[in-house]
Amino acid sequence: MKQDKFKVLGGVVTFNPDTSRFTENLRTLVNQVDELYVFDNGSKNLGDIEKILNQFSTNVVLHKERKNAGIAYALKKIMEYANKRDFNWVLSVDQDSVLDSKLVDEYKKNILNYKNDDIGMLTCLIKDRNFEDKSVEKQKERLKEVPICITSAAFTNVKNYFSTEGYDSNLFIDLVDTDICLTLRENGFKIFRINYLGIYHEIGHGENKQILLKKIIVHHSSIFREYYMSRNSIILRKKHPKLYTRKVMVNGLCLKFLTIIFFEKNKNKRLIKYLKGLIDGIKTYD
Repeated sequence: MKQDKFKVLGGVVTFNPDTSRFTENLRTLVNQVDELYVFDNGSKNLGDIEKILNQFSTNVVLHKERKNAGIAYALKKIMEYANKRDFNWVLSVDQDSVLDSKLVDEYKKNILNYKNDDIGMLTCLIKDRNFEDKSVEKQKERLKEVPICITSAAFTNVKNYFSTEGYDSNLFIDLVDTDICLTLRENGFKIFRINYLGIYHEIGHGENKQILLKKIIVHHSSIFREYYMSRNSIILRKKHPKLYTRKVMVNGLCLKFLTIIFFEKNKNKRLIKYLKGLIDGIKTYD
């Protein structure tokens, strides 16, 4: 791929962001992309978001949604915007993640050295701010094929993305990144991770815990997300039966259940959401 084929859109989905973290995020993002598209999902602090965006001279587009339409819907709209305006790649970034200032350059180097046109998405090494340095996965390969990656710091090939059905708006939130990765792979595209620490990421206020002999991370996410984690796990099993096996689904659901029982507060409320998600997941796509 030639250098002039790198027209990059930065895509950020906002929902009541922490303004200081959001500002820190944008400082490292705007100089790496040709245009920034911010999809706001009905934030209460929209005025603060607008003030922050006005600080940057880079081309910035702000889409204002009246209510929270979900992360999957927002990402789908970002990709549609990129396609209509002839962007080649989309760098999707969470509102509370901070990128390395040379991440896009590293992505470009790896793409230029790769001969095939089957890249669906690139990701990088990720450091979670909540945990020790050993949480960064090490690799020796310049490019390592991986089964899934998170959408934050993902570098998505627009042309190849539109050879698939794309993001599933019905998922709303949680496992949205897993779904798009499986969708890309089912259509013959690959997910690669470059050997570069490119993002500092944070999900909730996580803790390292252990269930039996398995080490886990408890993220203490919002209660309403228990519903989508269980429901969407069942939906993914139905959508991707070969790649998202019954064993993967059951293990994930059991681990989530045990995490709620042993480590979460508001256990009753969380279990109600979790069980409702299971029921609705079974009903969906029948």
